[in-house]
Amino acid sequence: MKKRIAGLLSLIVVFIVSVYLYAEPLKVLCAYASFGGSVIVPKITHTAIETVSSIDRILNAKISVDFGDYSDSTATARINYSVDGGSVEQEPPGEGVTIKNNEEFFIQLPDLLESSTDIDYQIVIDFRDEQGTIIKTVTFPSGTESQHAKLTDTVTKDVTASAGSVIEFGSGNQQYDSTKLEIPAGALSNDAQIIIKQLPIEDYISSTEQMAALYQVYSIPDNIEIQSAIKATFYYGLNPTSNNFVLKYKKQDSDDWNTNIPISKTDLQNKTVIANISALGYYGIFEKVKEEDTSYRPKKRVVVKGRDVFRFNGLQQGDSVKIYTTGGKKVREINSGDADGFKWDGKKDNGDYAASGIYVYQIKVKGKLISGTIAFVK
Repeated sequence: MKKRIAGLLSLIVVFIVSVYLYAEPLKVLCAYASFGGSVIVPKITHTAIETVSSIDRILNAKISVDFGDYSDSTATARINYSVDGGSVEQEPPGEGVTIKNNEEFFIQLPDLLESSTDIDYQIVIDFRDEQGTIIKTVTFPSGTESQHAKLTDTVTKDVTASAGSVIEFGSGNQQYDSTKLEIPAGALSNDAQIIIKQLPIEDYISSTEQMAALYQVYSIPDNIEIQSAIKATFYYGLNPTSNNFVLKYKKQDSDDWNTNIPISKTDLQNKTVIANISALGYYGIFEKVKEEDTSYRPKKRVVVKGRDVFRFNGLQQGDSVKIYTTGGKKVREINSGDADGFKWDGKKDNGDYAASGIYVYQIKVKGKLISGTIAFVK
């Protein structure tokens, strides 16, 4: 009797150990079974990025995923990337961005290195069952191939005057339309290279307006004239403080923004303004802001680490300034100033410097909020 009991106990122990050892593989097998045991690779549709703006320095990968036979699963996306041939890193960390079946979404790779010129990246999709176990991982374009993007602030195109052309900047921020020029036949006085250059914004603030974006349009040779209107679409940026803009023009050798160009359309969804232009030179998109707000805003729109600071003038004890990332994460809160005013030197609340990029400031003064954007270069 004792031998039978001992044998039965041994069988029970063996059963428990077997369940423990094989439970996880069995769960994975069950997960595959629940999805029909399919090995079909889900479809990933992605618009390749050719050019990334060196001003915004942000790459948005536009992706759509067909879950195929994994329609009951959940999925997350991430990007593997290498900058200028360097080591591969992963952004964002952890499980990545949650995605839905057949729905377009954008996965952002921010904070490109200041010196970088090229980037190679792969999109990685992890499919998970109800318990969170990964049942399928798909890499696009493949495990050994990458997409390529080039960091630049200039686009150049040869234009035949008799035929015209369309010159598209391709900002790399694919959530929005690109800056472009639509040149009709006969618009140029001669064949030429036409160049669009995106310029950093710094010290271009008037008493009632501040600049949202700045472009230079020029030609090689430089004696080309525009003989009929060119339709220009200019991207005005990520986080303007208003939706009311003025497009201004100045000549190559002038310091005065004394010519207003009528805007035919402001596209709030694509963040562009559209106008007909008739001259080569500089085009600035200015935001109309309330005059009483301008005295509090920083005159510097871009600050390099160690060179200068953002100064918020006219604030008193009880006022405050908060600095946020474009994703809404608070970086710094400033509650008191000195004789020079409230200042931000690019440091976070913990004393470390923030990453290079665009930031949103929020000024609380006299019970009202004033918001705007600034750029910090580390």
